[in-house]
Amino acid sequence: MENIYIGLMGSLLVLDTTVAFQFLISQPLIACTLLGWFLGDIQLGVQVGMYLQLLWLSSMPVGAAIVPEGNIAAIVITAIVIRYNSHYENFNIVLIFGLLYGIIVSYLGGELVVFYRKTNQFLLHNVLAFARKGKLNLLNIINYLGLVFHYLLMFVLILLAMYLGDFLFNYVSYIPAEWDKYFKYGVMSLIGIGAGLVLSIFKERMYYLLIAGGLIVGCLLFVLK
Repeated sequence: MENIYIGLMGSLLVLDTTVAFQFLISQPLIACTLLGWFLGDIQLGVQVGMYLQLLWLSSMPVGAAIVPEGNIAAIVITAIVIRYNSHYENFNIVLIFGLLYGIIVSYLGGELVVFYRKTNQFLLHNVLAFARKGKLNLLNIINYLGLVFHYLLMFVLILLAMYLGDFLFNYVSYIPAEWDKYFKYGVMSLIGIGAGLVLSIFKERMYYLLIAGGLIVGCLLFVLK
């Protein structure tokens, strides 16, 4: 039953990406935090959200661009990490395998977005036809139908991803917990990869001073700690 609740909440957050709202609550840092709160572990939700935000910050759905749906992956990864981290102490193992699984889910989400946009083209033809006939009262209905259709598509994807994830991560649980220290290096590399992707956004020289200042302050805080 919890998977259904995750699907309902996750697909609502995903609407924020381009379809509705656009308050940025679909960004991993916020979405993972909200899901963590919903699942009873907000601290872990924030932690996972920070990792995923670094990785997907450079992939923004601008205009008609098709990018992997990192927000959907963030929902699935967070739910899996919270669920299976509470069963055994191997956070790094679960996070790495969750990320690999989430990448597959994100690309499937991207394909669903392509399908959804093709459906929207069909709805657009109907909107234009009704507008020519003066049936303007039907325009809002068609818009709401498109919104509901997107919500249902994402709900089904998240729900199936959660059930399949439960099946797969039952086998992940057989990995010895002693190996978790080795997977820690993989998690550390995620931070490096994410930082590199973020830096790739700021290519203009005007940002160099800000980046250097941030690095210096970060290093000082790390040393003083």
